[in-house]
Amino acid sequence: MRRFLFSLIFFFLLPVVASALTVVDESGTTVEIPDRVQRILPLTPSLAEILFALGLDQRIVGVTDFATYPKAARKKPRVGTFINPSLEKILALEPDLVIVGSERQDEKTNAALKNFSIPVYRIRPVDLNTIYRSISNLGEITGTLPQAQKVIIEMKKKVAAVERRVARFPRKRVFYQVGIDPIVSVNQQTFAADLIRRAGGILVTVDNPVRYPRYSIERVIVDAPEVIIISSMSPNTNYQRFRQSWQRWRSIPAVRQGQIYVIDSDMVDRPAPRIVDGLAQLAEFIHPSKQR
Repeated sequence: MRRFLFSLIFFFLLPVVASALTVVDESGTTVEIPDRVQRILPLTPSLAEILFALGLDQRIVGVTDFATYPKAARKKPRVGTFINPSLEKILALEPDLVIVGSERQDEKTNAALKNFSIPVYRIRPVDLNTIYRSISNLGEITGTLPQAQKVIIEMKKKVAAVERRVARFPRKRVFYQVGIDPIVSVNQQTFAADLIRRAGGILVTVDNPVRYPRYSIERVIVDAPEVIIISSMSPNTNYQRFRQSWQRWRSIPAVRQGQIYVIDSDMVDRPAPRIVDGLAQLAEFIHPSKQR
């Protein structure tokens, strides 16, 4: 009996060892994540949107600049831009998990945080299907998988509704513009390409070998897009003025038919739940509801 009591006392006097979850992130790197993550730092605006959608408001300790959605994100401490976050500000927030969503952050951020034993989890979405995967993975490592699954289900419902509506229309040729001077478009390795395809369009620049190719007016005239969509990459630019500048080129079908639109880049360039609302907006531009 004495031996049993001694063993019991010894057991309770043992130090508590925090358990960790060992996972492989989307870059193929093995990461040890605390079993109960309490202080999470997303290093892109899209990651902040996902974590808020998962109900992790109270566990998000900070965000990067331009993380403006939802409104609660604006009240969080800032650690700088997602391309060049401040290590000093990151450490001051004492995160127990940093989530990275940009390849450009890897080398600098990982090297710095490794010295401070802060785990870094990377996501690598490239289209809608891999965005679903990233949301699911983030739900799993933060203990919010049921909510992540709900978010994904709602996103898929919206996507399916768009795809059903546009399926009855012939596909339209689309020029997607992300740069003004010079004119810059996108190729198939972008979220825009996946969204435009699902919205019933044919991206005229899809086969270009450059991810963000420069284009001349002459080339756009040859490609003859039926719809031109301008992404508002810079918040302080008058994009309606650039929309009007296309009016000089009446030989382009999109110009003649008045099919030139400006879309909020946050809705289509950020791999977060709102991207399906951006898809619905693109579909409305390419195939307006009046065609029903």
